[in-house]
Amino acid sequence: MNGNFKKELAAYAAKLSELQQHSGKFVLIKEDKIEGVFDSYADALKFGYDRFKLEPFLVKQIAPSERVLFFTRELSSACL
Repeated sequence: MNGNFKKELAAYAAKLSELQQHSGKFVLIKEDKIEGVFDSYADALKFGYDRFKLEPFLVKQIAPSERVLFFTRELSSACL
């Protein structure tokens, strides 16, 4: 995990209580600064690419807790 990504995740965690009022929307974070809150992922990405070009930034949906989409312990090395 690169240093900027760690900073961005830390900024998200630090500001989460303030961001909760925008639950379900998307936040754009560059290093340790909140750059904006957007209605859609696409809007956040467009803003990020327009402003930062190919520099890394984080777009994350604001949620009170992380949602696990899939989890299993049944891992097998056999490939069907």
